Amino acid sequence: MSLVKSTKKRFDWLMNVRFDRATGFFKYSRYNKNIFIRHPRHFLPKEENAWLCEALFFKHYRPQNNDVVIDLGAGYGEEAVWLSQFAPKVNYYGIETQPIIFECLSNTYNSLGETFRAFSWAITDALDFKVRSQFSYASSSEQEKGYIFVPTISWKDFCDKNKINQIDLLKMNIEGAEKDFLNSVHNFPNIKRMIISCHDFRANSGEGEHFRTKKEVSSVLTKNGYQIKTFSYGKGWSEDWIYAERV
Repeated sequence: MSLVKSTKKRFDWLMNVRFDRATGFFKYSRYNKNIFIRHPRHFLPKEENAWLCEALFFKHYRPQNNDVVIDLGAGYGEEAVWLSQFAPKVNYYGIETQPIIFECLSNTYNSLGETFRAFSWAITDALDFKVRSQFSYASSSEQEKGYIFVPTISWKDFCDKNKINQIDLLKMNIEGAEKDFLNSVHNFPNIKRMIISCHDFRANSGEGEHFRTKKEVSSVLTKNGYQIKTFSYGKGWSEDWIYAERV
């Protein structure tokens, strides 16, 4: 990041982010809703948030009221806040395994209404799942040795528990675990669309070959009846996102 951009971002969060005494977190207002974050440096500028939603997450399909959206790796919930402008009654299930980020996410969703729900489970067939504290939660990986236990639930049990029979959009950004998750899915015909972040860019940066997921993810999706669209914005990481829709 250039010095100019870094200085501007620091100015932005100094001007917009406030400490919330009730929760002990920081928060900022966006579209008349509150987004809770653990540190001011995690502030997401409005134009960046809008670009991510318009050019990536919801470019090919913007969920509507009464749709079911499941967001694996929901983070602080900025995209749900953006979407709530257009679909305030969408059934949005946000799943975040990092405990402190999950707590922020829950506070964010609390300002959106009862159709936005946050969950702290790790969606996996494994009985044991642990993470570790990271200042940048997006840099974490299932492959790293963790020490914080996170409750687990299988994908089937999660859907059954929440009486989810049809998913209009499955959004996924789970730092290299996307191929393992897809291999555990039992109900592809019930998932109309997916928007998935693969992580080849992390493998290309020398962080480990387990992050190289795009080829396998694409293969699984194609075999299960999805038509794939990719992105090309010249940003590197953005080109690892995949949109898939059943044909």
